Amino acid sequence: MFSERDAPILGEDHRSRSGTGVKVLPRLKRGIGPGILLAALILGTPTRTIPAISFAARPGGSGAQRFPGSGVVTQIADGDTLRVRFVDGGERRVRLIGVNSPELNDQREEAAFWAFLARRFANFHLRGRSIRLAYDETPVDEYGRILAYVLTADGVLFNELIIREGYAYAFLKYPFRPDYRARFKQAETGAKRAGRGLWHRGEPDTIAAPAADANLGRFVRVRFDCAAIIRERGFIFLRSARKDIEALVPLDRRSAFPRLEDCADRTIVVTGFLEAFRGRPQIILQFPRQLELD
Repeated sequence: MFSERDAPILGEDHRSRSGTGVKVLPRLKRGIGPGILLAALILGTPTRTIPAISFAARPGGSGAQRFPGSGVVTQIADGDTLRVRFVDGGERRVRLIGVNSPELNDQREEAAFWAFLARRFANFHLRGRSIRLAYDETPVDEYGRILAYVLTADGVLFNELIIREGYAYAFLKYPFRPDYRARFKQAETGAKRAGRGLWHRGEPDTIAAPAADANLGRFVRVRFDCAAIIRERGFIFLRSARKDIEALVPLDRRSAFPRLEDCADRTIVVTGFLEAFRGRPQIILQFPRQLELD
């Protein structure tokens, strides 16, 4: 029986199975200057650990102000902004350098839909995870957010990843590292050519419920027989008979799904970003377009 303490919440940790990128540095010796540290990010070697080092603000930033070089992501605001608890115990908002995802409050449904998916993508890869941060010449923006490059424990440069997978645009309005500018621009071009994310046309791939576990981290459609509709901890769950997939409707979005009760004992198709909570694949539904009766 599903208990209330087992119910997920929006922003809960979901495990990533994704690829490769810039590698995490091994533990560095004291006395290495900030210029060497930033250059080393390009040539770093693989390791599983995240050293707790500090990156000093470069000239042109906010003087002698320093921020820790590692922390844990505690919240995802949207695809390009997160909240990080640093090793010194403080929490700050962090804005990804060179990244621009759609806005959640955009009045255009298509843009708002992709903003929602970008947030789920960032949540899947970063929520609750240890990360490394590196800074550029301007460490803080006009809204008080830290501007940073974010590397995952697997060594992936997340700024580049979210652009390459099509959930955000390369934001080149302001100057930053020339090598990263080129990489982010190339990542966006690749996403366009491949039709990923924001450049996808038509419906995504449709899979059966048993294949959900093998497709975590993808934008897909999942077809399954809805055997139960359960209200728990701020959500309405649409669950398959074998419990190998579930769709979640937040209670504050209940009115957007007037035919929810009709899903009982019916085959349904849900569309969205496929993630998992405590080992069970799930898709969170925010827009009516994400749910169809088959």
